[in-house]
Amino acid sequence: MFKNLNFFEFFKDIILPPICSVCGKVNNELLCQECCAKVKMYQKMICNLCGKPFLDYNTNSSFDKSRNYIKICASCKKESFNFYRLRSFSLYRRELKKIIHKYKYNKIYSISKILINFLKQAYNKYYRREDIDYIETVPDFAITGSEVIQNHMQVIAEKLSNVLNIPFINNIIKIKKTSRQQKLNLFQRKSNLKEAFKVRNNLLVYGKNILLIDDVWTTGATLNEISSVLKKSGANKIYLLTIARGM
Repeated sequence: MFKNLNFFEFFKDIILPPICSVCGKVNNELLCQECCAKVKMYQKMICNLCGKPFLDYNTNSSFDKSRNYIKICASCKKESFNFYRLRSFSLYRRELKKIIHKYKYNKIYSISKILINFLKQAYNKYYRREDIDYIETVPDFAITGSEVIQNHMQVIAEKLSNVLNIPFINNIIKIKKTSRQQKLNLFQRKSNLKEAFKVRNNLLVYGKNILLIDDVWTTGATLNEISSVLKKSGANKIYLLTIARGM
């Protein structure tokens, strides 16, 4: 009866029962209903360009009373961005932060299904009607011989490509080893990334609209630098989409 049954597969749910990736409770799915209800797309007012939430209308943001919506935040008036628009599924906090950490740092890649669903929701809300040609993401400087090792976002980009039916061309490479961005201030981050990325084939992106995805938007230095490289290679519009964004 059990002759061809893999021993581990048969007993894994008894020894290591499936649990929710957030709260750790035994659950048939990677995200239990209770935690799933807490992870929702951010629906409040955001900046038209960078997607920053407007938590207080009394700040230096541009609030158009006649149309009753905010156009561009104060940061976007000062910054010079190379992308066309940025949107995120939700804020980088609580349950969503835990899910991303477990996927990115604990390398529990089965969680990718949850994160891809979040990206799909955000894409359908913000970019479904846009004419996007290709998906790209942030590569790592990680090469063993001639083989490029996939990072956590390249895994998601490939799967998201199938879900959205938009080709992931993996046309961006990182040609310089850089320091960890988390330890640097904004000026240092920009300097750290200068000339770190390159487009393999300029003809693939020339005149095209690119959807550039990542896990979290913090200062935006990495995504803006890659956007700059894509623009210099002749790309038309660059749309940014992240799972979460810091405040």
